[in-house]
Amino acid sequence: MSNFQNILDNLKNSQDLSADEAFIVSEKMFEGSLADDQIKDILLLLNKKNICSNELIGFARAMRKISTKVEINDKVIDSCGTGGDGLNTFNISTCASFIAAACGVKVAKHGNKAITSSSGSADLLHDAGAKIDLAPEHVSKCIEHINFGFMFAPLHHQAMKNVANTRKSIAPDKTIFNMLGPITNPANAKIQLIGVYNNEVMHLIANALLELGTSRALIINSRDGMDEASIYSETDVLEIKNNSIDSYSIDPKDFGIRGNSIEEIKTNSERSSLDIIYTVINNIDSDARKISLLNASLLVMLFKEISLRDALSECNDALENYLVRDKFNQYIDFTNQVSKDVK
Repeated sequence: MSNFQNILDNLKNSQDLSADEAFIVSEKMFEGSLADDQIKDILLLLNKKNICSNELIGFARAMRKISTKVEINDKVIDSCGTGGDGLNTFNISTCASFIAAACGVKVAKHGNKAITSSSGSADLLHDAGAKIDLAPEHVSKCIEHINFGFMFAPLHHQAMKNVANTRKSIAPDKTIFNMLGPITNPANAKIQLIGVYNNEVMHLIANALLELGTSRALIINSRDGMDEASIYSETDVLEIKNNSIDSYSIDPKDFGIRGNSIEEIKTNSERSSLDIIYTVINNIDSDARKISLLNASLLVMLFKEISLRDALSECNDALENYLVRDKFNQYIDFTNQVSKDVK
């Protein structure tokens, strides 16, 4: 315990933890041996001094060690944002994932109910009628047969229940756990599109992913503050490829994409994420369709190693031919069917 106390003292003195020290701290959280107020102190101390890459790596290793895995032999990609951009946009990454799935991309989507946003991916899929509490082998079947599988974070990271109350008490402020979701995929997705809520976090996550063995990723943050690729401003990108990090930006205007107003993609009491997604999969022209198209195209580009322009064309065809609507409905039906299967 003295070692643990030393680590706490270091944090109180605003010292960065090593990956091993962060592993020890997070393991204690996950095993339930810390009280809520202790967890809160640690999370706030990390926020106060600013989280470093080693801390992210240590926490990620502890989470991966105890998570329930999804076994999949296929190449898969994850599209998962950190949340926490505070803009209350509809669930763009989930919508984009279905467009990509309709283009033949296998998506292992890791997500949760809303914690720092108004609509989490789990809320959305549940409201659409999908079964989100599937056993790992059923998630594998979804990915295999439908090209899309959803891994509900609390089922795969059951130890997270020990920090759930504390996270809620700190919300809407973000914690290290906002960054952990995208880097602890239970299907061990080696290809990832990760949206983050600010520029500093991009570098943190990119460095952590390299250390954790990710082979291919785009980490994105748009200049209007979204944790998605934007249609209203340029998006900054860090690309992981060949064990190195490259940086560039994407201007949607270069691809003929222009949004009208960010208000058009926000949820409110009259307009839920699901309502907006129905308009996209029914191929109704809107800002929601444009932004989903752009983000889906990044997934297709990454997964198929093609140009963004070619990926945009594929995704556009899938929407125009209602393949995305079919894919969405197939997924809902399949989850309800597979959940009834008796082993």
